[in-house]
Amino acid sequence: MSSLDAMAAHEPVETLVALLRRTSRQMVDELIERLHAAGYADHTAAHHPLFENIDPEGTRLTVLASRTGLTHQAVGELIDALEQRGYVERFPDRSDARARLVRLTKKGRAAVRTAIAEIARIEAEWMAVWRQAGLRGNLRAALKAGLRTAPPRRVRRTHPRS
Repeated sequence: MSSLDAMAAHEPVETLVALLRRTSRQMVDELIERLHAAGYADHTAAHHPLFENIDPEGTRLTVLASRTGLTHQAVGELIDALEQRGYVERFPDRSDARARLVRLTKKGRAAVRTAIAEIARIEAEWMAVWRQAGLRGNLRAALKAGLRTAPPRRVRRTHPRS
């Protein structure tokens, strides 16, 4: 049944976008549960995008905002919370005295190491489920190649919204 047929029959349309989002959300929720069990009870799903985007030498808030798709203000608030909890620290950017960088503290690096190990386990569990469901090939390689070779995003409106 096509998506249009499903819409006409009032059945939910399960787009790939929706399925990827739901899968990602479940994986992140599982990661947060595992981090809590490992002693990092103050982590939330909102922190996850920041941890995966902080460079070892430090990263500016504006860069974190761009990488995560969050506003500068939202990133600032999340970094404030992570700084208060001892996971990150801010320090002057040597290339621009007006700017500050964010980097992981020793506690932050330990949390990231734990998260990476847990993510590997979560991914292996999901890969087993997907393979059992019929997946063949290397999903990670396919996603990376797709992101690398995808044409630039262009939004073209072909008709006015009603």
